[in-house]
Amino acid sequence: MKKRMDRLNRVFVCAWTVLIFVNISSAGERPGFAFLNSELSARGAALSGAMVAKRAEIHGLFHNPASIAGIGDLAWSANYINHLLDMSGSNVMLAKKFESGTFGIGLASMDYGSFKRLDDYGNDLGGEFSADDILLSFGYGYELSSTFSTGINVKWASSNIDQYSANAIALDIGFTFIQMERDLSIGGGLFNLGKSTAFIDTEDPMPTNFRLGMTKKLAHLPLQVNLEGIWLTYGNWKVLASGELTISPNFNLLLGLNSNRLDLNTSNLSEDFYSGGTIGFALMFEKWRIDYALSSYGGAGTLQRFGISNNF
Repeated sequence: MKKRMDRLNRVFVCAWTVLIFVNISSAGERPGFAFLNSELSARGAALSGAMVAKRAEIHGLFHNPASIAGIGDLAWSANYINHLLDMSGSNVMLAKKFESGTFGIGLASMDYGSFKRLDDYGNDLGGEFSADDILLSFGYGYELSSTFSTGINVKWASSNIDQYSANAIALDIGFTFIQMERDLSIGGGLFNLGKSTAFIDTEDPMPTNFRLGMTKKLAHLPLQVNLEGIWLTYGNWKVLASGELTISPNFNLLLGLNSNRLDLNTSNLSEDFYSGGTIGFALMFEKWRIDYALSSYGGAGTLQRFGISNNF
């Protein structure tokens, strides 16, 4: 067992070194496949996306693959996104624990609606076309010890507009470190590292990012706080903060804020005061959980997400 763990440690250290070296060489370019950095789950959205340090979390298939290592025998989740205008999305996830680790699969789609065909001058050419994104994620998480887990996601993504499309293959590699006596979890990783095909005649780099965060349950309050920092390789930083307040054994209130507020030009307080903010709740019944999240984009509108999950 010890030799096996040492071998796995060496594999993951080598993988981290190669991934970081390759990723730094492509920094500074504007990315494509931006939807890969979108929040896909209701639980994640309610926590403003600060999910990288979560443990025993099925949504790690779209966040940190190390998180799925701590789930029970079987877990699944399904989510629906009511986006701006007539856009919508949905996703499903399933993970199963084996002796060799936890394996999972997730499928997500985003439908951007229908558009009129217009020429360069805005003249109506007749007819409509559609646009959508699809994501398929295969995850593996492994508990190297009672305190440290690591994992990897292999993802295929497709972006489609009318008869044109582009495909991409990407990797996530992450870790979680748990201190049970302090109710503290630290997680991080490198996400969306990969390669895409050209969209018509343009090939964009992937939206690769580094994430590092923590989750801490306060000692004297029924509150769990989450903090996370993200470095996007095209030069931007983002900061996420959220809290999950236990109101009763069956009801949690979730609040979040992220630095998207700075990108939304929140000059009109009457419309944009809550820009970048999220609010949500969770209902728990034995091993069932129902999540709802409302995310504000200021004057642009709000997004609603609904999710249901089960951890057997």
